[in-house]
Amino acid sequence: MDLGDLLRQAQRLTNDTKMDEEMPRVDRTISQVLQATQELHSRVTLTGTHDLQAHMLLGSKGVDLPKLTQKLESLSSRKTFEPLDPVSDTDVRAFLRNERENAILSVIDETNRSIFESVERQKWRRIYAEWGEEKESLLNALVGPKQDEFPDVQRQSVSTTLPENPTPRSLLNRTEQLYAEEVAAYNQSQIQRGHRSNLLKACARLAEEQLDNPLVAEMWSVLQFMTDNGPATRTVDPIKSRQSLTQQARTYLERRYKQYMKTVINENRVLAKRGGIPSAYHMVNSFVGINFVQPATLVGLQDVNNGRPLWALVYYSLRCGDLSAASKYLQEAGVCSDLFRLLAMMKDGTKGEQYARLEGVLKLEYNSKMRSCSDPYKKAVYAYVLACDPQNSHPELMRSIDDFLWMQLSILREDNEREYNIEQLTYSGLQSLILEKYGENYFNAREKAPLYFSVLILTGQFESAIEFLARTEATRPHAVHMAIALNEIHMLSTPSSMHQPLISVNPEDPTPMKRLNLVRMLVTYAKCFELTNTREALHYYFLLRHFKDDNGSSLMLSCVSDLLVETCDQQMIELIFGSETDKSAQSGIFAQFHTMDFDKYMLAGMVGDKLAHRSNFEAAIKLYFIGGQLDKVMRLVCSMLSQVVHQSPKESSVRNRLVPIIDRLDELRSVMRVDVEPHVLATYTMLTQLLIFFDHYHNKDSQLAIEVLANYRITPNNCSEVDECVANLKRLGPEVAKVLPDIMLAAMDLVYQEYLQLKGVSATSRSSFGSRDSTQTDDWKDVNKEGSLRHLRTKAKALTNMAATVPYRMPTATNKRLVQLEILMH
Repeated sequence: MDLGDLLRQAQRLTNDTKMDEEMPRVDRTISQVLQATQELHSRVTLTGTHDLQAHMLLGSKGVDLPKLTQKLESLSSRKTFEPLDPVSDTDVRAFLRNERENAILSVIDETNRSIFESVERQKWRRIYAEWGEEKESLLNALVGPKQDEFPDVQRQSVSTTLPENPTPRSLLNRTEQLYAEEVAAYNQSQIQRGHRSNLLKACARLAEEQLDNPLVAEMWSVLQFMTDNGPATRTVDPIKSRQSLTQQARTYLERRYKQYMKTVINENRVLAKRGGIPSAYHMVNSFVGINFVQPATLVGLQDVNNGRPLWALVYYSLRCGDLSAASKYLQEAGVCSDLFRLLAMMKDGTKGEQYARLEGVLKLEYNSKMRSCSDPYKKAVYAYVLACDPQNSHPELMRSIDDFLWMQLSILREDNEREYNIEQLTYSGLQSLILEKYGENYFNAREKAPLYFSVLILTGQFESAIEFLARTEATRPHAVHMAIALNEIHMLSTPSSMHQPLISVNPEDPTPMKRLNLVRMLVTYAKCFELTNTREALHYYFLLRHFKDDNGSSLMLSCVSDLLVETCDQQMIELIFGSETDKSAQSGIFAQFHTMDFDKYMLAGMVGDKLAHRSNFEAAIKLYFIGGQLDKVMRLVCSMLSQVVHQSPKESSVRNRLVPIIDRLDELRSVMRVDVEPHVLATYTMLTQLLIFFDHYHNKDSQLAIEVLANYRITPNNCSEVDECVANLKRLGPEVAKVLPDIMLAAMDLVYQEYLQLKGVSATSRSSFGSRDSTQTDDWKDVNKEGSLRHLRTKAKALTNMAATVPYRMPTATNKRLVQLEILMH
């Protein structure tokens, strides 16, 4: 190779190393190349140097290097550096193993627990059994008493035989039974005499005389007193008239306190020194004399009248409701002339410009002086007269809830009398204070139910009070009858819809008034005993006669019809409507509740409609018979006959049970007119004849069955009658069309059996007569037989033609069988 070739190769290599991009080139010097070479050399010899140092270190420590080398060579690094298969994060095998072990452990633990509980139960059962045996042995060891020691004990014999017609045991306790009798007497007085007695007074008298519970009697007494002057018509909204009961509540509290004062005076006659003059003035004077004997009780009191604190005398006069006595005490003391004149105007009921002026002057005096007054009785008197300062609860004088409630009722102002520049208490505010702010927890209503009930009643919250009583089973009967009594005197507010909850709020009513769903309460109460005490339940339902259900019918009819639908047996029907043999309009207990709006015949029709809607046709037919609705009976009979008329008669079957119903319907049709559509009557007539036809058919009375078909033109005798029979079917109802396939099969079977009978007689006659003399007779008989057979074939052909012509979809099996029998006759 010359220098030229070497130069060309160098240029080629240079061109190959050049890149397309314009990159900067690096030119190294000789010293840089030497340095890079040394670095590469040190990297290559580094491993060998480390190995030499390791040998020197291990040898100095006494390690056998040849054996160590052999052991290291025996180690295989192939498996270590082989590529590993990818392993997922979830170990399914381990998960399943853990689940299996957990399942086994849970089963073992559950079994252990159940065994322990079973052993524990058996142990205690055995302990109780041993205790019972020990108790029995101890009682048996006692000496029995002699009959002479208990001469007045009457032994009651218990019958061991059951009556033939057992009656269910009453579910009403004594209290509920007494209330039910009172409701029944109230209803009878309305129905028979036409006037409305006072159910509330009757129940209050019952509670006082027969219930032997003074707390219940007191609740009825409060309710009766509050409703003495209530609205008498349904046109008055009971909620809007509630504020007029404020004076009634105050009067009740004042009378109670007056009675309390008399009791205290009678117990302390020596201190009272009342004398013989029966007046509130002297009674208050004696009462104050008893309460203010100790000097400590007079601390802070102002003004004295005849040795007694003046403002205490005035306050207790107002507390027992006697304004005259309060005015007399002020007049005798000669103080607060403006207050005296204002009390006189309040007593006379005159309110005018002078009254407003005096009231304004006294309010200024109260705001400037009375708030810092040390006499609590004086402050209470001013608050009573001026009806102001509701925030001052007068704790020194409030010794009971009656005192607090009386004071709150005394300072009430009606909405049209309110002065918006000062703070005053309204009727709605007092109701919210009692019901919402204080509530059941403050009054401990769970243990003091009569007290909380009385407070709600006195503040005009009848619905909330009754709903509170209805929560517990012991007081629920009283709550139900209180609601009934209030509703009968039009003082109970009820919601517009019967589907509302027991207690609800109407947005149009003032806060916090509620509405009580009397329908829900009464129906729920009567449902508990309507099966065992049906007569009493009907009396409760009679109270709902003015309420309407969603369909606009009387709610009483709806409740009684629901009762009959749920338990529609013969005994219940006879109890409500009377026996079938008794044709009088007064039979049955429902006849007691006859009104201008409904009677037992209307009820029977309503119950029949509901039973028919539930497909209980047989029970519905019984009710339709009672209600005299024979047209509906006829429709149901047609519907039932279309399903069973083709079946063979069997004992206790639906088909057999329809026979007496049809007989009874035909008997009633002969004596009374039935308004029913012509096609329904024609369908009924046809189905009853088909019933007779199938009776003959199943009894093998072929001739009678054929006569029924021929008389009523049900099936054709020849092809020319097919159109006529089809037209007759179109005039009938769909019930006949349902049974048409069975009619066609039965008719074809009759024709085929007659055909076989004729064929058999013909073959027998040929084998019996073989002489020449009978040849002519046989030929004549053969001609007649052949004509009869031809007629039967024609009749069979007409049946198949009719099956193909009728505008109904005949079952495939029916058509197949008809054609098969026709072919067999050829």
